Amino acid sequence: MSLTDQVRDAGVVGAGGAGFPTHVKLSARVDTVIANGAECEPVLVTDQWAVGQRPADMVDALRAVAAEVGAGRRVIAFKGKYRELIEKVRPYAGDDVEVFELDDFYPAGDEQVLVHEVTGRIVPEGGIPLEVGCVVQNVSTLLNIHDAMAGRPVIMKHVTVAGEVRRPGVYVAPIGTAASEVIAAAGGVTTHDFRVIEGGPMMGSLLQDIAAPVTKTTAGYIVLPSDHPMVLRKAMAGMAESRRAMAACCQCRMCTDMCPRALLGHRIRPHMAMRAVHAQLEDVEQLTGTVFLCSQCGVCEAYACPMGLSPRRVILSLRERFVAAGRKNTCRDRPEAAAEAQRWARVPKGRLTERLGLGHIHLPGSGTPLPIDPPWEVRIPLKQHAGGPATPVVTPGTRVRPGDVIGEIPEKGLGARVHASIEGVVVRVDGRSVRVARR
Repeated sequence: MSLTDQVRDAGVVGAGGAGFPTHVKLSARVDTVIANGAECEPVLVTDQWAVGQRPADMVDALRAVAAEVGAGRRVIAFKGKYRELIEKVRPYAGDDVEVFELDDFYPAGDEQVLVHEVTGRIVPEGGIPLEVGCVVQNVSTLLNIHDAMAGRPVIMKHVTVAGEVRRPGVYVAPIGTAASEVIAAAGGVTTHDFRVIEGGPMMGSLLQDIAAPVTKTTAGYIVLPSDHPMVLRKAMAGMAESRRAMAACCQCRMCTDMCPRALLGHRIRPHMAMRAVHAQLEDVEQLTGTVFLCSQCGVCEAYACPMGLSPRRVILSLRERFVAAGRKNTCRDRPEAAAEAQRWARVPKGRLTERLGLGHIHLPGSGTPLPIDPPWEVRIPLKQHAGGPATPVVTPGTRVRPGDVIGEIPEKGLGARVHASIEGVVVRVDGRSVRVARR
């Protein structure tokens, strides 16, 4: 069986982003494979802890991926500050795998930024690394690929739990475990009035339901007081953000000058979106690049804007309007060179963390991930990935064991398999999830 088929059968998806089905990436032919170990979001240490336990497996999977896609260059990209992790990995890299050391800036882990750092190539506007001969795989995804090579599907997830909890760290939970149970495993919350950010503080979102399940892409849970500035910003309605932009934007254009995609030469101008909202010209054609090329990294709102506004939220609102009107991205150029400022307009991660009000949260870059006690019930979403939801292949009353297929890729569609994560009985199946209870 080919690696692509093994990965498809195991339900492997990108563990560090939108959950793009990995078997689709492996069908390409490229010259460079990059293992993304930047983990650039503040607070999160999920990838560092996971790889620190299995450095040889990660490197072996990288070699297997390179062989599958025909890549002659194999690169592992870590931040240079991850000295302990680099020293663990380097003995297994040998002469055929490069260890590339990145500076400590945000968003070093953005795949377009990473490709430029490692290869000097610029991904076209609205494009993907495959278009410039690169495949980028998150290091935790590579660990899942290694498991797939041994016939083990993706049924567990490493998750950073940090903030207002008694025992912050990285925990290993079955897919479908409620967020509340993972947080309880970390000793529980130390404050009465709190909210939880799922993912990193920059690109993560507020959990609306503490019982929401762990998925294949869940990177972390950050527990913060309800009045923390990060919580208040993420809870603000989009319309309120637009009104603030109309009232307070000073058109300094710092949001554009510091935008990582603009610095790569892409035609994205966040300050023009703010100007358009102020002038009520939200439908002008010149906004197309800004609306569709934004990666929602959050540099503009968290670091660049001196007025505390959110160009990111304004752009997201405009994008929703454009999509509803049936408009599509027409910006597909490939810049010849990055902006000259690209080297010095970077956002230092340490200063960003302080700016976010998270400087008091410190997790070491290495540690032992702790498995949580198996939950009595899991709710396993059928859509944990880019593409359409998996088609359920079980019914209530079906007895399952860990690794049994419960959701199959839809015919002629983009998707990923879904597997049972605990032993038990299927108690409910709907169009969104499969519930399994221990009995």
